[in-house]
Amino acid sequence: MSSKTQEPAYAWRFPPCPGYDVEATESWLQEMAAQGLVLSTEGFFAGFACFEKSEPRRLRYRLEAAPKKFLDEDGPNEEERSLSEAYGWQYIARRGDFLIYAGEDDGSVELHTDPRVQAISMNLVRGRARGSLFSFVLWLVLYPLALGNFMPLAAFLTIGTPVSLLGNAVVLWSVGSSAASYLSLRRLWKRLRSGESLDHRKNWQQRARWYRGSLAAYFLLCFVFLGCLLALWNADARGDFTEPYTDWQEKLPFATLEDFFPGAVFTPRGDGLLESEVDVHSDILAPQILSIHQTGSLKLPDGRTFTGGLTVDYYETAAPWMARELAREYEWYDKRRHYDSFESLPLPDSLEADYASAYSAIFPTVVLVQGNRMVHASLYQTSNHVNISLADWTIILAESLKG
Repeated sequence: MSSKTQEPAYAWRFPPCPGYDVEATESWLQEMAAQGLVLSTEGFFAGFACFEKSEPRRLRYRLEAAPKKFLDEDGPNEEERSLSEAYGWQYIARRGDFLIYAGEDDGSVELHTDPRVQAISMNLVRGRARGSLFSFVLWLVLYPLALGNFMPLAAFLTIGTPVSLLGNAVVLWSVGSSAASYLSLRRLWKRLRSGESLDHRKNWQQRARWYRGSLAAYFLLCFVFLGCLLALWNADARGDFTEPYTDWQEKLPFATLEDFFPGAVFTPRGDGLLESEVDVHSDILAPQILSIHQTGSLKLPDGRTFTGGLTVDYYETAAPWMARELAREYEWYDKRRHYDSFESLPLPDSLEADYASAYSAIFPTVVLVQGNRMVHASLYQTSNHVNISLADWTIILAESLKG
């Protein structure tokens, strides 16, 4: 009668400690083996550890610093495998920057008898952790800034304070976790370098609940943030924040082309290339955020016609300092974007504003602040016979902010 080979049964467990906590990981794996759960060669996947169910065994586990990065090679080379097996240690799996070996708890020789030698390989992992920390900080900080055109306050207010705070919390938490990894490895390296042996029986249960709880909270925070971000992108794609200029019924809190030419009738451009629109946002720190683009023609009372367009970004903020900071961000953005053609322009002497700047960035542009209100406006004119001077429309725009 032939017997069938019984397939091994597996169990998945979430680690109670981060991968860089070498001593806690070794101790946890040893206790799991004593309970009949032996780490499988499947190792770790998606944060979980795969165990093979068996009879309780007395095993020792050791984490060795991998000589190469995680994606370079899955495990040790043949020479390293043969050497470790000669001392009674079997390579099992990899977790992050560490190779996991298992051996029978029978008093056989350790993989490392001199902590100072182990410190040499641990120094490689510490160096990689330091490089990852710097790269992580640059990516998490500079990438969002680049997406926001290096206008952090404007992006913060447009996205909205709640979602922006969630995003900042994710960034700070991520950077803090990466920094904790580096500092922990640095402390471990210094201990080894001083000749202190690792504690292979560390109490891993002491911080297990805190670690698992904090990791669950982090993933929940990321999930909520990404969900909010996707909801905003979806709303923007549907056009929830945009309305045709001709359908806008409320009085705008700043001057438009019609105010530059009193009594004129605006007709939007009808070729579909450039739409006349109003983009509307609101936030706790900025109750009203408006962006408009007017392009078309104005029929003046005397029969003449003005053609051109006006682009305006307007913020009503919770505090005057925010309005001034927004003004500086927009001015710096224009200067950076149009560096070759950027040129300061004179402001009219009669202009009254808390902050004012005029310059040419392809088109004449004005940035004005009045109290807690900021406006960034660009006017382009394509008429041959009807034009308005920078001084005139700047004063009209500044007066409109006082109302």
